[in-house]
Amino acid sequence: MTSLSPRSRVLIEADETVPVDALFVEARFHSPDGEWSPAIPGAVLATLDNGVLAGRPRPDAGRYPLPDPDTLADALSRWGADPERPVIVYAVDLDPDDAKTAARGWFVFRNAGLRDVRVLDGGAAAWSAARRAPASAGTPAAGPADVTPIDAAQAAEFGRAATLLDARPYRAFAEGHIPGATSAPGGEVFDDGRLLPPERLAEWAASVGVRGGAPVAAYCGGGVAAAGTVFALAALGITAPLYVGSWSHWSRQGLPSEA
Repeated sequence: MTSLSPRSRVLIEADETVPVDALFVEARFHSPDGEWSPAIPGAVLATLDNGVLAGRPRPDAGRYPLPDPDTLADALSRWGADPERPVIVYAVDLDPDDAKTAARGWFVFRNAGLRDVRVLDGGAAAWSAARRAPASAGTPAAGPADVTPIDAAQAAEFGRAATLLDARPYRAFAEGHIPGATSAPGGEVFDDGRLLPPERLAEWAASVGVRGGAPVAAYCGGGVAAAGTVFALAALGITAPLYVGSWSHWSRQGLPSEA
């Protein structure tokens, strides 16, 4: 089997061939009003408020906790997903927020045990521009790409002893952040909804203090923007845990902060 690069294990281009049995998942921040029609025919819908990409907000878990396992398992079962079936997650618009939501889908599905999950670079617009049909010949499986959720105590340890990236806008970071964290706004890893090219992505990683095999983790306001950061690092072959509760959890626990 052809060996894939770290980037190809988490990202798929619109002009690549895709596995004939791939499950397409349209990732949206909010569920659309009224009747929904997928941008790519045959896709299923995953949003932060339909129980698939996040659970109900809770003070002890943050604004966008991981979905309830039973709710997610039910959705995956209805979709015909299984650990070996390829999954392609895509955003509808060329917008950094949509791209980060697609990355959140990648994190959630990988964390749920699906082995081959990739994000469609450029989303539905790139697919349409390539004039693609929903399925074509198969490609090598992406293989495992480890994702790990961490809690507040573990995030604090990253801030003390390693690199902890804060993916919120700088203004929010300046108002208060986890001690030891580095500002790394999540939108910086995307350009018009596409992940930065490898060279620019490597430059970004170096600019926020990511070095070689040194430990790094990420958080944001509610665990969505930082999923994009974790996804971007995975494209560089760097495994970074995600503090899912993020600042929405940390700030409600009376934990120390820096400004």
